[in-house]
Amino acid sequence: MSLRPLFFALLLSLAAAGTASAQIVIGARIGVGPRYYAPRPRYYAPPVVVAPAPVYYAPPVVAPPVYYAPRPVYYAPRPVYYAPRPYYGRGYYGRW
Repeated sequence: MSLRPLFFALLLSLAAAGTASAQIVIGARIGVGPRYYAPRPRYYAPPVVVAPAPVYYAPPVVAPPVYYAPRPVYYAPRPVYYAPRPYYGRGYYGRW
């Protein structure tokens, strides 16, 4: 059994209905009537690339600054050394 008579019967029924879909089918088959174009392809936005969360590292361990204390101030007489004073030569008494 050939399907050609059934196809023409289908085309005739669609043409009798007068719908736009029948005209599109007939035009696509025979090549007359308004051309049928596929719907425009939808372009979707590419996926949003999110930067990874920043990685926070611990700060480097730095030694605390060295604190140099001032010279102590002694509110007392100089100690007395029970030893002979060194000899520095004539007229120089060695910062005493």
